Amino acid sequence: MVVTIVSLSFLKKDNAQLENRAECKTVVTTIYPLYYITKEIAGGYLDVKRLIKPGSDLHSFSPTPEDMVTLVNSKLLITLGENMEPWIARIVTATNMNTLIVTESLNTLCISDEHSHDRHVSHEEPTHDHSSHIKGLDPHVWLDFENSSMMTKIISQKLSQLFPQYKKQFSENALELQAKFKKIHQLYAGSLNLCKKDTILVSHDAFSYMEKAYGFHTESITGVLAHSRPNASKIVKLQKMIQEKNLQYLFYDPLITNKSAVQLAKDMNLTLLPLNTLGNISLEDEHKGEDMLTLINANYLQLKKGLECQ
Repeated sequence: MVVTIVSLSFLKKDNAQLENRAECKTVVTTIYPLYYITKEIAGGYLDVKRLIKPGSDLHSFSPTPEDMVTLVNSKLLITLGENMEPWIARIVTATNMNTLIVTESLNTLCISDEHSHDRHVSHEEPTHDHSSHIKGLDPHVWLDFENSSMMTKIISQKLSQLFPQYKKQFSENALELQAKFKKIHQLYAGSLNLCKKDTILVSHDAFSYMEKAYGFHTESITGVLAHSRPNASKIVKLQKMIQEKNLQYLFYDPLITNKSAVQLAKDMNLTLLPLNTLGNISLEDEHKGEDMLTLINANYLQLKKGLECQ
């Protein structure tokens, strides 16, 4: 992600502004999953805002002056942290934000040159011990729903600390949301390993957490950065794999136009199916009342189709 920080001279805070921040009930999140979880926990008691708006590409996010003003006048920023959102450090420095980094308490996966996502890295394990081919951390942590449940717990605890008058309500809302994530996790884990196929083809390498948690494999056209382009040898390799495994579908991210995916689907006579990475939600889906949980359930049905599950 590339970010350009606007001039912040107008954001200098005097004592009155700091007092306003202390009294305010505004919480800001970065990506959609954090927004959804926080809003469900807050339950209307707080004003929850998001930096990355519906339909926006989170890989090319850049804050607006309005975003910066919102941050300065908010109580808390909830983020995945600098390892997964590299632009966040400059925002935090510029605004002097009180920040909650949820991934510090999660198990995360590494990105490698070889799509080798089989090593978990806990927050207690130093990252400098990894092999030389490791390129960083995969940011799509919410696609392991046990991680989503843990994020719910972490956010609830932080909000209860900042707004103790609503602790009971936050705790109840968090427990209800965790129960929903647990049910979804059990659904995925109990069904996606009872399938004729063990591999799907995706346009964007965003599903490694699902692979690890739910026992199937993905082959992707592009890497974790969705706008990268595959070379000719990669396309040839994928064509061979499609034939060998008799794949019928190519899953694409509805928020990202991928010409390579469209062309490969055409060349190999594949049916294109949407599979939401859930890093954001489309404006159309939001207007229709879709949310993180309904899209997770939609993904489940698509995966069952692609994997030919019982």
